[in-house]
Amino acid sequence: MENVKFGVQALQGMPDYSTLKKVVLECDHLGFDSAWVYDHLQFTYGPTLECWTVLAALAEATQRIRIGPLVTCNAFRFPSLLAKMAATVDMISNGRLNFGIGAGWHEVEAAAYGIPFPRAGVRVEMLDEALSIMKRLWTEDEVTFKGKHYSLDKAVCVPKPVQRPYPPILVGGGGDKMLRVIARHANAWNSGFVDVEGFKQEIARLEKACSEIGRDRNELENTFQSRIIIEERDEDAMKRAEKWREERKGAPDDPDWKFAVKGSPETCANVLKTYVDSGVTHFTLLFADAAELEPLRLFTSEVMPKFR
Repeated sequence: MENVKFGVQALQGMPDYSTLKKVVLECDHLGFDSAWVYDHLQFTYGPTLECWTVLAALAEATQRIRIGPLVTCNAFRFPSLLAKMAATVDMISNGRLNFGIGAGWHEVEAAAYGIPFPRAGVRVEMLDEALSIMKRLWTEDEVTFKGKHYSLDKAVCVPKPVQRPYPPILVGGGGDKMLRVIARHANAWNSGFVDVEGFKQEIARLEKACSEIGRDRNELENTFQSRIIIEERDEDAMKRAEKWREERKGAPDDPDWKFAVKGSPETCANVLKTYVDSGVTHFTLLFADAAELEPLRLFTSEVMPKFR
């Protein structure tokens, strides 16, 4: 298990950027492998900072930890502009960007902001084209592209990303059509909020998609997203988990809460191990009370060493 990585999803819904920065700097200091921010413009949980603006700031503020969006909504930005933004953040961070992207799902916020949001199948087609465009912009001197959804005419992306050929691409999403896009373009695939059996089923479907295009599924890093509530004692973690769910007005049977990792360090480690044994190689965790820092410190001192 020496290759298991741990990341923290730092929610922009924290009170302000200074709090978010404090959390990410602590993650950098403690030895987490990655820090992630979501890409929403308005969301259920309150104030929300814009994803890529925050990433540029964190790229400058941090020293070691890798940063990235979990995940960029492709529908919000043209791929040519997004490629330029990502190359810039990769340069600011000196090659520490993980490029996460998906087709998008939150139709309500797109409508609120006046952003076109076609049906799911079309959004997946757009993502497929967008990834082809961005990979070419990151690696070619000049790109002309005529697709179903996007067109470029002698587009240039200079300077190129620091990472060659480009930052690792993480794609989030499911569905057979999306899994084929992941198999075609991604270096990592993000799953989450399912139990171990559900994850195994998703892996089987990804393997099928990879087989269809001649890709070795083992070339993809398996990232897994989950809420985590860690306390010294199981009973305290369970109480805090229930309170957190009520604060967020979550339904008890919502997978987001139903499959959260919760308990003492030993309990959390045992749960995480079941996912590792099923193929997870990189966890992206949403910590309760992350701004207080103590849950992060407890996790790094008593859980992470069991996987390294």
